[in-house]
Amino acid sequence: MSIRELESLVAIADRGSITAAAESLYLSVPAVSAHIASMEERLRTKLLDRRRKPASLNAAGLLLSERARAVLRGYRDFYATSAENADLAGSLTLGAAATLLTGVIPQSLVSLRASHPRLQIRMHFGLAAALLKEVAHGEIDALACGEPPALPKGVRWTAFAHEPVMVIAPPGTRERTDEALLRKHPYIRYGGRFWISQIIETHLAARGIAPQQIMEVDFREAIALMVHHGLGVSIVPVGDPSLSRIYGLREVPLGRPPMTRRIGLAWREDSTRQPLIDALLRVLALTVKKTDLLGTRAA
Repeated sequence: MSIRELESLVAIADRGSITAAAESLYLSVPAVSAHIASMEERLRTKLLDRRRKPASLNAAGLLLSERARAVLRGYRDFYATSAENADLAGSLTLGAAATLLTGVIPQSLVSLRASHPRLQIRMHFGLAAALLKEVAHGEIDALACGEPPALPKGVRWTAFAHEPVMVIAPPGTRERTDEALLRKHPYIRYGGRFWISQIIETHLAARGIAPQQIMEVDFREAIALMVHHGLGVSIVPVGDPSLSRIYGLREVPLGRPPMTRRIGLAWREDSTRQPLIDALLRVLALTVKKTDLLGTRAA
């Protein structure tokens, strides 16, 4: 029985369906289905209730998914070592919100790998809320994300930077304030599923600003392109200032004092990867301090 099969079983338990599990694992639906079929053949027991659509784990599948979760945790722990001469080795599974993948995360991982070349890193990316649950379950070791509204039991979060939240506007717009831009131009909302989007909506409501929303987009790069072509203005966290420079966008701080969101690292308090996590946290903070990513405009 392979590790990938166990990962598929656990993913179905967490996501509720084969389709959602396949999406989270970046596999095809037939591949995940084949994993489960192979396990059922070896174990000589059905793991899925196929009478319903979508198929979900039955009682046996749910029980074995918890056993599989423990096996996967043990498998990862097997590779977690702290080597001699302060050279960290082993594997680290890191989750990150998609916005951070284009900024501070890549540069930090370059520095971390340069200092600890025997370290193996596996990346997961997606919605922070879903990834935070994976941290709590021990499926990923750490998560770089904005400050969560609440933390699962046993999970710790430590900030390493502040990220500016800006109104971005097309080149040539003349309004000088955030409020004037938001009242004058159509509004492109930054993904409503994100924690920062909910914070932005609360801020606007408190100021009595109700922009004319014309669309909602999840990807920062797509929003920048749409704003560049004059479709409207938007409010986004600006973790990588180069993106606005590429498209010639205007940036106006949101609110007075300007709004920022705290960026940090989440991990289980009982993690066996603590030396690796500590090293990553140090590198993240140093990268922010040394570069124009997040830090130079941080509070």
